[in-house]
Amino acid sequence: MATGAGSPCGACKFLRRKCTSDCIFAPYFGSDQSPAQFAAIHRVFGASNVSKLLAQVPVHDRCEAVATIAYEAQARIKDPVYGCVGHIFALQQQVMQVKAQLAYRAALSRVLEDQQCQENFSVFLQSDSEYGADGVLLMQQMGCREDVSAQEFCRKRTPHYEFGELQAMAQRMMRS
Repeated sequence: MATGAGSPCGACKFLRRKCTSDCIFAPYFGSDQSPAQFAAIHRVFGASNVSKLLAQVPVHDRCEAVATIAYEAQARIKDPVYGCVGHIFALQQQVMQVKAQLAYRAALSRVLEDQQCQENFSVFLQSDSEYGADGVLLMQQMGCREDVSAQEFCRKRTPHYEFGELQAMAQRMMRS
């Protein structure tokens, strides 16, 4: 008995059998909280199938295998059709929604930057007419010619990004 002091492991306690010293379940199912966990595993997979499966897994990987089996069993009880795949799918949907929101906000930010850039350009044009050479000098320092248009000015000031597939999807989602 691996659980100590004569008490059976959680699996043997649930199965109402004697826990031997070579019990494959003892290291992974303690006697206190594990009977309920093992009940789900037994209900979905069966104790015999799980013991055969664990016997084929290397000892150093068994702990992770038990955790995975327990997770899948709980997921199968909650969702008998999809199991943990349904949970994975739901998480993927959430990730896609967050990515779409981020792409939408990034696109909106670029639009706002472009608007701000055009406003700044009109201020520079006013400073050119009001302050003469000082306005022209300021525009030259920013990399502009005197005859530059607002669109050219803003293209130099802010990088232009192509809308990717994800950004297009984000725009469609935000519109609907």
